[in-house]
Amino acid sequence: MRTAVPTIAVFALSACATVPSGGAGVLLKPSGVARETEGEGVHFIGPFEQTEVYDLRAHERTEDLAALSADGGMIEARASVITYHPVPEELVALAREVGPNYYEVLIKPVVRSALRRVIAGFRAVELDTPGITRAEREVTAITAQLLRPYHIVFDGVSLRTIEISRSSAAYQAIVRTAAEEQRAIEARLLPELARRDAERRRAEARGIASSDVLIAPTITPELLMDVANRAWSRLLTAPSTHVEVRPSEQPYLLEVEP
Repeated sequence: MRTAVPTIAVFALSACATVPSGGAGVLLKPSGVARETEGEGVHFIGPFEQTEVYDLRAHERTEDLAALSADGGMIEARASVITYHPVPEELVALAREVGPNYYEVLIKPVVRSALRRVIAGFRAVELDTPGITRAEREVTAITAQLLRPYHIVFDGVSLRTIEISRSSAAYQAIVRTAAEEQRAIEARLLPELARRDAERRRAEARGIASSDVLIAPTITPELLMDVANRAWSRLLTAPSTHVEVRPSEQPYLLEVEP
C-alpha cells in the first residue's frame, strides 16, 4: 500500500493531449523539447509536460501591407493574401528555435520588410498589373529565401487592391511631378507639331492658289455685276430686311433688325 500511493499520484497528475487531423504535436518536457513529434490522435503525457500542436497544412493570412515607392508615394496593398506552411520533417527544430507563434514572430515582419524593399524599386506609376505581378514574384522570392532556414516554406503573396494612399503628404507631390513630366514631354513635341501644322497650311495655300489661277480668267465685270444683283435680291427678299428710302448721300438700303 505504501508504494501504490506515489504511483496513483503520478497517474493522477498525467494528462492527455489530442492532435487533430492534419497536424502534429511537439512534446515539451521539463528537460527540453522531445526529439520526435506526436502524430494525429490522443497521447498521454506526463506531469509537467505539454504538447504544442502545429497545423501542417497550408496557411493563409490576410494583411494590409504598406510601403514607400521610389518616388515617395505611400503604397497600400489591402487584403493581401500570404500563404505558407511549416516543413513537417523540421517541426521539432521550428519549435525549438521559434515556437508556435512563428507567423507573428517571423513571417509577418519578414514579408513586410521584403515588400518595402521591393516597392522601393518601383515608381508609383509603374505599379500597374504587370508591375504588381513582378512585385509579387520578387517579394515571394526574397521572403522564401529568408524563411527557409527557419523551417518554413513560403508559398507566395498576392497583393490585392494596391493603390497610392491619397492621405499621404507625398501624393500631391507625385501628382505635380507627373504633370510636370507630361508638360516637359509636350514641350519637346511642340516643334514637331508646329512643323506639321505649317506643312498642312502650306499645302492648303498651294491648293487655294492653284484653284484661283484656274478661276481668275473666268471672272469678268459682267459676272461680278450678276453676282452682286443676286446678292441684293436675296437681301431684299429676306424676312428680316426692312427697306427705307434715304437721301442720295446715304445708303439707300439698310438692314434693320425686326
